[in-house]
Amino acid sequence: MAHSFTRRTFLHMAGAATALTAVPAFGQERRLRAFWWGGQDRLKRTQQAIADFVAQNPGLTVDSESVGFDDYITRVSTQIAGGNGPDLFQMDYRYISEYAQRGALEPLDDYVGELLDLSDWPAPTVDSLRVDGKLYGVNLGNNTNALFFDKEAYGKVGITEIPIGTTWEQFLDMALQVTKAHDGKYFGCNDPSGKAAAFDNYMRQKEFASYDGQSIGTPVDAVTEWFEMWAKARADGASPPADVAALDKDTVDANLITQGYAGAAFVHSNGLVGYQKTTPKPLGITAYPQGAGPKNGQYLKPSNFWSIYSGSKLKEDAIKLANYTVMNPEGVKVLGLERGVPCSPRMQEVVAPTLDEVNKASLDFVIEATKVVSPIPPPPPRGATEVEALLREVSQQVAFEQMTPKEGAQRYVDEGNAILERA
Repeated sequence: MAHSFTRRTFLHMAGAATALTAVPAFGQERRLRAFWWGGQDRLKRTQQAIADFVAQNPGLTVDSESVGFDDYITRVSTQIAGGNGPDLFQMDYRYISEYAQRGALEPLDDYVGELLDLSDWPAPTVDSLRVDGKLYGVNLGNNTNALFFDKEAYGKVGITEIPIGTTWEQFLDMALQVTKAHDGKYFGCNDPSGKAAAFDNYMRQKEFASYDGQSIGTPVDAVTEWFEMWAKARADGASPPADVAALDKDTVDANLITQGYAGAAFVHSNGLVGYQKTTPKPLGITAYPQGAGPKNGQYLKPSNFWSIYSGSKLKEDAIKLANYTVMNPEGVKVLGLERGVPCSPRMQEVVAPTLDEVNKASLDFVIEATKVVSPIPPPPPRGATEVEALLREVSQQVAFEQMTPKEGAQRYVDEGNAILERA
């Protein structure tokens, strides 16, 4: 869906969106293109922020477009290949290296300080969007792995919180207590054995990377241990049997915690609002369980970020708009936490009083998790999406006892390496 904004027009929204026609300004008008993916809430918030920015910048028009993620990367790639990329566009961490090394993204280092204010951003947050030492993105918000749990179900067994630092053994014991308290009809947690984020977090605790360059970075023994842990959780009853677990599609509407089958789900922090809207159960938020050692698997990840097309004729305007959304109090208030927690501590303080209880819980969690996170891993290599699909498939075969945990681990490592080799 495409939209235009000028300093003479203001955003009027009814339902999904309303397209606005640009009114020419006196003299030469600057027409900037902005492109992002996301749902209706993101659409409305981003449109509002753009309209507010344009109202303060005479002579500027912003033509905006938003589509679903499945179509987004194809559209952006096609436009860039044709030499007509959007001036300002949203990017995902997994693609930053590829696009930067293709020369599609504008390095931003020379703009920092004058047009782009990152003055109070923690260095790791800035550096996470560097490729070969150069900055290629403006982080729109951080998120991290998060465990959502049914506060009433866990409270029923006397568990009012699950502290950051809780071990896997401790958590699965808690989950089993919940299952027993509900006569085995409501399980303590879902089964994340095929979820790449949970798998990666666990492996990081053991100081293994999911990927080692263009190959699998997790040894067979460690993968076997992961599958064995969840086989035991199913056998004990802490997590559901395979047929119930298969109902979990890892979406807000089709997750076991929102479908009413399980009391905890392995997700991401910026999903708390959506999950809470989908279930009447009050949800708590905490970090993924951790191993007994000192290594923490959590890390802060840019939920998404703005990049500037290297061929843009309006780079300075695009950077100013990006800066408005992350460092102008009014822009930050409009976007809220929909794309994650603001990177700037000053902007976190600005947005906090505007938040409802659920959003405030998400903000507070990320601030607390920031104290214990480890550095972000490199972006995943080509073929990673196919490897993640392989993990889901193998995990289900293990869950249905079509293969042993060790056999599943061997298949994952062997076929994963083959996928990455040909990618």
